[in-house]
Amino acid sequence: MFPAALALLLALAPCVAHAVDEASMRRSAELGERGIETAAAGDLPAAQWLLERAIAANPANARAYAHLGSVHQSKGDTRLARKYYGIALEIDPTEPDALNRLAQLDIAQGNRAAAEQRLRILRFHCENCVQTQELARLLSSGTAAPLEP
Repeated sequence: MFPAALALLLALAPCVAHAVDEASMRRSAELGERGIETAAAGDLPAAQWLLERAIAANPANARAYAHLGSVHQSKGDTRLARKYYGIALEIDPTEPDALNRLAQLDIAQGNRAAAEQRLRILRFHCENCVQTQELARLLSSGTAAPLEP
């Protein structure tokens, strides 16, 4: 997909999210999972391609946006990573991967308060999730003081 077309799709995502049929949702989920697996295997360009197709199939796939953000973060583009995490959270304000990764970027930029707020959201919605535990450990280690539950 051309960058301009993807930008238009991203701008319209909240408007068209309700118009996706069941087959498109399934296709999006399948492409998204393949993209996540491909990213884990280290093939970031292929993962990006798969995740972008997942989003094209279902513009309301918050998980695909979150993992597209992770791909860009892995490539060193924190600006795009933040953008995609933000879109994921507009679609689903409790998306655990987006909350966790965005909080990690907040910590890296010295914004502990924002990271702590994201941890509170994670704890409220998914106290035992891996993302919640990972962020809690990160905030309580080294320079960060432990948070109260």
